Formats: sequence, structure tokens, C-alpha cells
Amino acid sequence: MPSFLIAEDHGVVRMGAMLMIKELYPHAEIEEAETFDEAIKKLEKQFFDMLLLDIHIPGGDTILMVPSVKLRQPQTAILIFSSYNEVVYAPEYLKAGADGYLSKSAPPEEFKSAIQKIFRGKKYISEALQDKLVSELLKPKNVLTGEPAPLSQRETEVMNLLIKGASAKEIKQALNIHDSTISTYKTRIFEKMQVTNVIELAEKIKMAGPVYKSNNHHLARMKQTNPVEEG
Repeated sequence: MPSFLIAEDHGVVRMGAMLMIKELYPHAEIEEAETFDEAIKKLEKQFFDMLLLDIHIPGGDTILMVPSVKLRQPQTAILIFSSYNEVVYAPEYLKAGADGYLSKSAPPEEFKSAIQKIFRGKKYISEALQDKLVSELLKPKNVLTGEPAPLSQRETEVMNLLIKGASAKEIKQALNIHDSTISTYKTRIFEKMQVTNVIELAEKIKMAGPVYKSNNHHLARMKQTNPVEEG
């Protein structure tokens, strides 16, 4: 009989997951963990066929959770079960070694389908994410490297101000550029970073970690010399 470990800090979510697993596998062995540390301790003592892992779990909330699990149980399948934006987070967690990514807003049948597909040895992503990945494949690439074109220095400056919450007026004053130019840079940044809004951009930068260093001195200097009214 299959064995599952549900690493999730909300009891109601754990209960719902358990009920759906039992509908698929009535005799399944299911263990629970409310923190990532608790999950690791259980994984060190026992093998589980599948780990259902919430990203935002106490002691976790980092992509390093995946290799940490695989280090202890290489054969345990990992299904990320999260409310985080799958378009932003799923590709990174799958690259790190997860076997699937499922949104907590997914219907019960999709939950069951994800588990069954992973047990067949395949990766699971939603149709919405599949569509997103296909559209990204069709985007123009750098003809020499095959990678998305890098941001220019000015685009990087605009991006750093955007993710710090700067308004168009603040960016205009900080970088001494026109409103229309800001709009152009913003469009280019979204295209190159493969996001659709500032929230997704900030999430992607957070996922990238220290790769994108903040270059926020323009905004700091501007605020000291030209205070902007709040509100």
C-alpha cells in the first residue's frame, strides 16, 4: 500500500488532502507534519512514497526544502501543494527536483489526477502552466545563446525601483526620464523576465535570490532631496 507524508501547517488542509488520498487508496498509510523540521525527522526514520509539501510551512518557505528531502529520501516523490503563484514558483521547484506542483485552489479531481500521474513516474503541472510554458517557448530568444535577452543597465535600474514600490513619478525623478520611456522600459522588463505584473516580478526576483542585487541609490537620493507626499 502507498505511503504519504503531508507537510502542511493547516489542519483543515491536511484533513482534506487525507480524505482525497483515501478515496484513491483506501489502505494508504498517511503521516502528518506541521513543520518542515518535523517532516524531515519523519523522513529520516521512514520511507514515504510521496511527500505533499506546502511551501509556506514553518521552518521552510525556501526552494532548498526539495534537495533537503531528496538527500534523505531520493526515491520519495514530492508534490508541492501551495497557494503561491504556480506560474512563478512551479518551474523553479520542478527544476530543483520536485515531481509536481499543484495549486491549493485546484478541484479535487485535479488533486487526484496529479497524485496518480506522479505515481506513474511522470511530472505534474496544470494545464494553465503548460500553456504558459508553451507561450514562453515561442518568445524571441537571444540568437547567440538561446536564452532570454538580458536586461540593460537602465532596465535593471527601473526594475529595482519597481520592485521597491516606487511610483512612476518617483522613477521619473530618480532616473530623469519621461513617462513614456518608463512605460517602454516596463514593457521590456516584463517581456524579458516573463511576468505580467510587478507582483510576479518581485516574486521572481525573490526566487532568484542574490542574483539580482538592489540598485536603489537613485530612489534613496531622490527621496532625500525631493520628498514625495504620502497617500
